[in-house]
Amino acid sequence: MATPTSPLDNLHDVIAPATVPWWPLSLPAIAIIAVVLLLLVIASYAIYQRHLLNKAKKQAIKESKAYQSCNLDNVQALHLLLKRLVKHYYGAEAASQSGEKWLELVAATSKTTLSNDQLMRLYQADNNEPLTDFHNKLTQAINRFKVKGAINV
Repeated sequence: MATPTSPLDNLHDVIAPATVPWWPLSLPAIAIIAVVLLLLVIASYAIYQRHLLNKAKKQAIKESKAYQSCNLDNVQALHLLLKRLVKHYYGAEAASQSGEKWLELVAATSKTTLSNDQLMRLYQADNNEPLTDFHNKLTQAINRFKVKGAINV
């Protein structure tokens, strides 16, 4: 018997395995694709719901930009616009409040403090004083309005 002269003579040829086809997909691949599609559907639904939730606020901001002058009619229109926002998001009971309760509600939903004197001057018939400060605060309250969540936060 002949003894091999080199250790490499004992090696055999390596046979490459056949390639694995990509179709049909394996069960883990199908599960990953299903989870990704489900997450995409949930995310798009959440984005759509958020868009619908902010629709009334965006419309109110757009309308408030039309009332840029500080005359009495525009300030009253801004106040009614704020009331409409509160009614839309928090209900008619919250929008029907007046006086201190209304001021507390506006402060809670928009982080804007209004004074009772400004509110009373708004509905007085003999009002000749400029309402620039109140106009700016109402515009700020509409822009900062909190569209969801608890009122007493």
